[in-house]
Amino acid sequence: MSEQRQLRRKKRRDRRRERRKTRPNIPVYRILRFIARQILVRLFNVKTDGLDIVDREQGPMLLMGNHSSVIDPFIVAVFVRRPVQYVISDSQIRSRFQSWLLGFVGVIPKTKVVADLDTVKRIVAVKREHGIIGIFPEGQSSWDGHSLPIVRATDKLVKSLKVPVYTAQIRGAYFSWPRWGRRLRRGEIRIFYRRLFTEQELRERSVDEVGAALREALSFDVFEYQERVGIRFHGARQAEYLERALFACPSCGSFFTLRSERRRLGCTACGYEVHFTPHGFFEARSGSLAFRTIREWNVWQLDAFRQHLDRRVEERRTRDGDGSSTPIMTEPAVLIQEGYKALPLKPIGTGRLEFHLDAIRFFPDGDDPWEFPISEIEGMNVQNNEHLEFYCYNSLYRVSCVDPRGNTYKWDVAVRHLQSAALQSVGGGLA
Repeated sequence: MSEQRQLRRKKRRDRRRERRKTRPNIPVYRILRFIARQILVRLFNVKTDGLDIVDREQGPMLLMGNHSSVIDPFIVAVFVRRPVQYVISDSQIRSRFQSWLLGFVGVIPKTKVVADLDTVKRIVAVKREHGIIGIFPEGQSSWDGHSLPIVRATDKLVKSLKVPVYTAQIRGAYFSWPRWGRRLRRGEIRIFYRRLFTEQELRERSVDEVGAALREALSFDVFEYQERVGIRFHGARQAEYLERALFACPSCGSFFTLRSERRRLGCTACGYEVHFTPHGFFEARSGSLAFRTIREWNVWQLDAFRQHLDRRVEERRTRDGDGSSTPIMTEPAVLIQEGYKALPLKPIGTGRLEFHLDAIRFFPDGDDPWEFPISEIEGMNVQNNEHLEFYCYNSLYRVSCVDPRGNTYKWDVAVRHLQSAALQSVGGGLA
């Protein structure tokens, strides 16, 4: 057999293998979709607009949405006639049950913030099968109800696929089940399905034009929306676990002193307290109101925290020479697990976690410490509300706070800030 013929056969086998990995089980999918639709509509009062535009499309297509809640993929897909095969984090298929269940849907696993050629191959396989490729281009759901920056690589992917692009703008899901919360709230969710590009229109646009149109179509601020529509969300404990997202007190400037209970969020250091209304805004309970929305509070705290980090870094350098001996912040009790991509995680142990200028250090109970240099950390992100994940020396690590109110968001912010500052320092030195 000629070498070219063998190569063609190998390519055909590879394509069949990719189709098997991504192809949904249609009968089972329809049953699951029907059940999920009945549940989600009743729980969250979901309404749609423009769905017929998506259902009329017969060929391959991209369906892209803004990401404001943990339930977004489900509420977008259950109304669409054909299966939506989402690009998802590989963390969602680490358990055998989830992997088995999502196998009926035909998902496309992706390692967050890490280039993954297998993911691209599977996306192309879905395109060949005339399927619907679902993507949330922000890469993660919003902490404060405002759209996050879209990953730049998405623009090139959309342009290169050359298939019609549709958007699903989700409004109200953030208040129904925010990523920091542990309880659902019933109010109203609206999904607006629209066509952004035909195949021909996409061919005529540059990559920059595609990206600009995508950002405009998916940009959304839930608080501006609430000002207009004033939807009431029901639930007695709507502020609980808000300290997963907000960690700086605007009254006394303290960090990590906020505590929530039912509809209240207060500072244990100075007594400052706000009330979270059924419409999603803050009202003052003690003192003057610093911020009316979670979004305003988060924007302020991120700037204040980065300045705080810069000051502490300078203090540590002055006091300790290289600044590595004294922790900048500490989490007293965490569980750390180790793995790789979608493989099951293995526990390393529980212990204390410290954030230093040069590294994150883990001190297991009764064992030798582990060190994760800031310069070697890649793909830092927060998964499933409170689990911090990152790669270091080609291994994946997941950090989970023992306290369910523990905040890993601040660790994500701190690592990204120090890495960005290091890059700017290198760039300045080269200039």
